[in-house]
Amino acid sequence: MLFIISIFIFVGVLETVTPFLSRKTTVFGVSIPEPYVQHQQLQLFKKHYCMLVGSIAATFLLGQILLLLTSIQKEKFVLLSFILLYVMLLISAALYMSYHIKTKKLKKQEDWEAHVKTVYVTDLTIRDRDEVLSPTFFTLPIIITLALITFTYMNYNAIPDVFATHWNAAGEVDGWTEKTWISVIVMPLILLGTQISFFIISIGMKSAKIQLSAQAKEASANRELAQRKYGSWYLAVINYSMTILLVVLHYTTVILEDQTAPYFFPLFIVFMIVSLGGLILFIWKLSKSNERFDDLHTNETASADDRYWKWGIFYFNKNDPSLLVQKKYGVGWTANFANKWSFIIILVIFLPILLVIFK
Repeated sequence: MLFIISIFIFVGVLETVTPFLSRKTTVFGVSIPEPYVQHQQLQLFKKHYCMLVGSIAATFLLGQILLLLTSIQKEKFVLLSFILLYVMLLISAALYMSYHIKTKKLKKQEDWEAHVKTVYVTDLTIRDRDEVLSPTFFTLPIIITLALITFTYMNYNAIPDVFATHWNAAGEVDGWTEKTWISVIVMPLILLGTQISFFIISIGMKSAKIQLSAQAKEASANRELAQRKYGSWYLAVINYSMTILLVVLHYTTVILEDQTAPYFFPLFIVFMIVSLGGLILFIWKLSKSNERFDDLHTNETASADDRYWKWGIFYFNKNDPSLLVQKKYGVGWTANFANKWSFIIILVIFLPILLVIFK
């Protein structure tokens, strides 16, 4: 239960500071011409959003703590906790859309684009400095999982007719599943889908375009390279740690028939610490490398691509071969939904889940 509290704190803090983690040339998903990135109204928008979201997050956290102090049943507690979390995220999303509209309106009213000179910025040598992990680095977990699935089927007859699939915090079994040809590989199958999607994402990160600023070229290059480098490392950490976690659990419970798995909960806690800690480190590294526009010399600005973005969230550009592009709000990557491979990734992720549901 305290773990759920920590999720509230982490999500609340992340949602609150997100406007200051994005590139300076994008505010609430709207491209801002470089001479206007220090516009006072934009700074007020960011400040007001952070104050509102921070207050809402603190209120929901207080509600979660009060819920923890009640004598409510564990199952109801978990259900209500996630309802509270999703409501908080929905309110945050609504506020984002509100400020997205306000920012677009301000940009149009003051006609910023008419007072700047748009230029196209590129650096043919920047790829030589790129330290994104090679996609081949993501193949080993896939091989391990395929081997586990094969080994499971080789020992299918030895697997008990009913085996454990869920445990409480004490490591005690509170959920069972009957043996079928699908049920015995549900966990490795979901893991495999995730690993394949990570592999495709790594390819997308390697080939994604690098966006540079006109008046802060070197600073923006450093930010781009940092996001690509640490983003790929974080993806690899999640991939390998998830593989270790689920392979150990599957092998122990299905193959070795150890239904208690008392060490699984501590292992899960370690996985969550690594995941959240890695994300915090990634955000910290990225924030340190964010470009600055304290000293603007001209009215030049890099070309914008707002016409390819819907609400500053969804990217559609059939002329862009990139599978992934940087988010216009927050940190990380999003898919180019005009690229057919983005839907293949979604299918790969959800196909194992659909197989489990409709088995």
